[in-house]
Parts: sequence; C-alpha cells; structure tokens
Amino acid sequence: MTRLDSARRGTRTRLVRLLFTLFVASAAFFCAPSIAVCAPAQAAPDVYTTLPWITSMARFIVGSTLNIRPLSSWTEAGTLRNARRVPDDGVLIALDPSDARRYNISPDRKGLYFLYENMPLPDGQRTSLAFDASALPFLSQRLLIVVSSLLPENYSFYQRRLAEFQSRMESTLEVGRSQLQGMKILDLSGAASPWVRAAAFEAVRPPEYLWTAWTRGEHLRELSLAIDEVYRRKWWIVTDAWTPRHIQDAVSGVSKKIYISPPAEDQDFFAYLHDIYLQMWNLLEKR
Repeated sequence: MTRLDSARRGTRTRLVRLLFTLFVASAAFFCAPSIAVCAPAQAAPDVYTTLPWITSMARFIVGSTLNIRPLSSWTEAGTLRNARRVPDDGVLIALDPSDARRYNISPDRKGLYFLYENMPLPDGQRTSLAFDASALPFLSQRLLIVVSSLLPENYSFYQRRLAEFQSRMESTLEVGRSQLQGMKILDLSGAASPWVRAAAFEAVRPPEYLWTAWTRGEHLRELSLAIDEVYRRKWWIVTDAWTPRHIQDAVSGVSKKIYISPPAEDQDFFAYLHDIYLQMWNLLEKR
C-alpha cells in the first residue's frame, strides 16, 4: 500500500467517525425533549363511556390519544341499546352514579369517573343535554377534567380541542339561525327540542303542563286542535325519535312535518347537529 492510499483510508475513517458522531448527537437532540417522538408507537388506552353523547364529545376532545368505546348506542326509535360490557379493570366515564347503575356498575367501582356527583334529571332530560347549547360547554369542561386526569401530559392538547369544540358549536348555531330565520314551527320534538329552539327563534313550544299531559296520552283533543291550527297557518311541525309515539301518530297526516332521527354510532357530533338545521332548511327552501 502506498503512502497516498494510506492517507486516503485514514481520511475516510475519520469522515465515517465524524458522521457517526453527528448522527448520535442529532438523535440525542431530537429524542431528548420527548421520548414518545422516537419511541415505538403504543396503542391508545381503552376508555369506556356510558351515554352516546358522552362518547361523541369524548372522541372529539381526546382525538387519537384514547380509544373511546361506547357501552350503548341509540336505536332508530331513540332508545338505548347496550353495545358491550366493561372489563373488570376497564376505565369508565359516566354522567353520575345513577347513570353507572343503569349498567349494573357500582358507583364505588375502581376506575370509574363521573362528570357530576349527582344530576337529578329524569332520563328524557338527560338525553336532552346532548342538544342543549347552554349545557354543552359545561359538560365538555367537566369531560376535560376527567380525561386530563387520565393523561395529564395531554392537558394542553385537550384544552385546544375543547376550545375548538365550543367554537364549532357556536358556528353551527350561527349557521342554523341564519338558515331558519323566519321559519314558523310548532315544536313537538322530544330530546332535540333545545337545539331546535336555539336556532328557530319563531318556534312555538306547548306549555310544559300541556306537553306533560300529551306525553301521558292526556288532553289529546287539545293536541288535535293545535295540529289543525298549525295546518291552517301553514306552519311546520317538528318531531324526533324521542317524541312519544301517539304524538307522532297524531301528526302522521300532516304534510309540512320534519322528523329528526338519532345520530349513527360513528357519526361526527357536529355534522349531526348541523344536519338537523340543514334538513329543516332544505324542506323550507323546497316550499
């Protein structure tokens, strides 16, 4: 080997060592701030939720950081259908202790988290929480607290998602109010009533005492008179999956009616809420 060849080999060796040193240093630099950046990806932990609307809100806020698995879903009739059981060591989020008892889960169970310690509402009003624009910000804030306690390192991310949740809800409402401006409605919807009236300012709702009587099958003559008057004035009648069956039957012969179905299990929450307004607006435009 000549002296020139030896010099060239020494230069290549030093160059390889230098590149290796730079590689190690750069890897240490980029991996040091967060082990998760360079570590192999891990599966998101499973978290179980009781009510369908809690499932939708949780999925929006946590993104892919948690695998949200619903214990129930809505049927086409608006009733709850149990989807699965919680493993003995599973983490569960429920509205309150009475919500957990519906699934035969003890409130003292390990790994059980509540949005509220006690919410004294009947089942019908609990379903309406998903459609109440005044309640959703508080419910989402309580959900943020729970999921942040599970993964504290993601608190900032969850905060940003919560802000986006509230922003999208407000923008959906603004669009709905613009679409439904001037729409004359008799609101006979059940759970969806708060969302309907949040945008349709000219919607008329029966007095609470009369609505309660109608849901019980009482004072149905007054219901028939109200439907006749709405027909004469050429208003719309809105019902939903949670409207009692005998009230839905009473409006079955009305041409200007709108029916709101429950969301599909995997349907985007805001897409569903927006679709309610879009459905009403499309029918209004056709007339």
